[in-house]
Amino acid sequence: MQLGTTQEKLKAVGVETMAVVNTPLERARLYFKYRPSRVLLTADPEAATHRVFGVPAGVIVEDESATSWPQSVTMGQFLAVKMNPTGELPAPENPFAAMETLNKQDGFEPTETDHQIAAAHGTQMTGHFLIDRDGIIRWLQIEAAERIGDLSKFPSDEEIVAAARSL
Repeated sequence: MQLGTTQEKLKAVGVETMAVVNTPLERARLYFKYRPSRVLLTADPEAATHRVFGVPAGVIVEDESATSWPQSVTMGQFLAVKMNPTGELPAPENPFAAMETLNKQDGFEPTETDHQIAAAHGTQMTGHFLIDRDGIIRWLQIEAAERIGDLSKFPSDEEIVAAARSL
């Protein structure tokens, strides 16, 4: 989890770090048993937190004239995106192929629960927020908010820490 690398830097400027994953608690525990995280984690299997914070989850539609990114996209548009989310792929691939390749590299075999999560939240974007002590969002970055080509592009450690220092 990329945010884990930033945690100590954020702590040095007085920021506590927490991540929300949209998976059932038991599945999250199993995953993070093999891929430990340095940040506090909470499980929100219904992605209610994502919705409350306005983090979009696109819907795949058939009619290209009905698309409005990030709310909707056609399967063709989605598959045209080339990504290498962790830098581990030999070359950028479409989101489904990238996920499959990374799962194989990790020796991860999706279960029925994983397929249910993907069906329910497969197009859920990611958001990064800096929230002050009063609960006011002071800085945010939403994955691919402007364009589909920015899927899997997240702020760097330096960007997050600079934003925290500026507040």
